[in-house]
Amino acid sequence: MKKPMKIFLGIFGIVALIGIAFACLSLYAKKELEKPVFKLPDSAEEQAITPLPSSKEEAFEYVNALFKDCVSADDIELSEHNSVSLTGSESETPFNGADASVFSRVLEQVGGKIDELYPVTENEPITKLKTVPSLGFTGADVTDFTAEIGYTTEEGETEDDGYYYITLTLKPEAMNTAAMLKSDISKKVVKELEPMLSVSDAELFPEEFTASFKIRYSTDSLEHVELCKKLSVKSTVEFTDDYKALSEKEVKLTVPFEKTQSIDLFRYGLHFYERQTALQTGDTMALPLDVRVNSEASKENYKLSFKTSQEGVLSINADGVMEAVAASEKPVTVTAVLEYNGHTYTDSIAVYATNLEVKTDEP
Repeated sequence: MKKPMKIFLGIFGIVALIGIAFACLSLYAKKELEKPVFKLPDSAEEQAITPLPSSKEEAFEYVNALFKDCVSADDIELSEHNSVSLTGSESETPFNGADASVFSRVLEQVGGKIDELYPVTENEPITKLKTVPSLGFTGADVTDFTAEIGYTTEEGETEDDGYYYITLTLKPEAMNTAAMLKSDISKKVVKELEPMLSVSDAELFPEEFTASFKIRYSTDSLEHVELCKKLSVKSTVEFTDDYKALSEKEVKLTVPFEKTQSIDLFRYGLHFYERQTALQTGDTMALPLDVRVNSEASKENYKLSFKTSQEGVLSINADGVMEAVAASEKPVTVTAVLEYNGHTYTDSIAVYATNLEVKTDEP
């Protein structure tokens, strides 16, 4: 057989195989499309959700009420961290190169230590705190706000869309600068500086004040608060002998000061993050349940149980993994019960047990 004919037959064979493969795939796809599949009905129970605030007044009332609820609760743990940034400085009186070099070294040495002067709280029950944090402003201090569901990435995609992100812009003068100057932290900062320089005539000039909140809106749960304060610190300084520069005169300085207070709030309890689901008979799946207890708690410290509205349809083990052992025309209501730290928490989900195939998003 001539070589061109062999090539032609080879190509023809490959094309034929591809055609057969596509025909088989088409038949399989048609069979799959025609297969009866269970479809979840529209949920009859509409969960009441607080709408996204549309004004600064609504935004303040919403976050303030949630914050008050948190700090008065006995089933919430709080974590608090503070970070401080000293970003450069300006002198009001002539500052020669030697002075600038010395002060730059001073800021570098002290800047990293100021954070450590603020107390750190890690997963502490609200009821055990000696001092409960406060927002430190009122509704009259709010000048602007932003409120959105989730946050937008640089690529324009929405992330974390189970949460409201609300930021309040506040009057700078809402900061209590007098109290800040008299606070133990300010005294500790001055003491930290003493080996290098003495500070006198210190004044704080507020510039920006914002408060940001992260809220799981399906349960009205406030989970994170961030208070950011930007100020200018103006003072007269004089270097000690060990840090004396060429110029021995006092220097008046302006130092930008930014403090960020982060508060994380962790509420005990449980929550179904889906209101209904479906399961084919013979299959198993984990209930879409979020259980929240202290991270150090063991199974001996809490009790998790499940109740169903119909017997003989679902089998659920202690870890919340369920199996559909029979089909049911009506949805089965599954109620999860958490007993922990003197509280009992409950939430429910509708589960459809069916003989039909249940499509999932899993590949």
